[in-house]
Amino acid sequence: MDDRLKTEWYKLVRAMMAAHSDIESGRMMSADALLCRGKVFVFFSTKGGGIGLGARVGREADVSMLGLSHWQHLAPFKTKPPMKDWIVVGEADQAQWRKVADHCYKKALKRT
Repeated sequence: MDDRLKTEWYKLVRAMMAAHSDIESGRMMSADALLCRGKVFVFFSTKGGGIGLGARVGREADVSMLGLSHWQHLAPFKTKPPMKDWIVVGEADQAQWRKVADHCYKKALKRT
């Protein structure tokens, strides 16, 4: 695993938790995650789509509006299709992680 990306994940965690009192840390698929009202909205993906920010953008999301150059749908299971509600944002777009996390947080607020 790329230690630099893990460091960037921890920076994102600190920034998001400092900005929003209703965010807590948790787990998703054995990975570190951020939760809003008990529901995961982003996590640090290490499999099922590569290393990067796993983000619940929603099935209806127009991912092109996020301005990402490198992403793919989360595919954690070899025998099942990708999870269309989730994307993994790779290293090439690490600078966009905060923007993506903010987008997913706002969507999480609407879901709960």
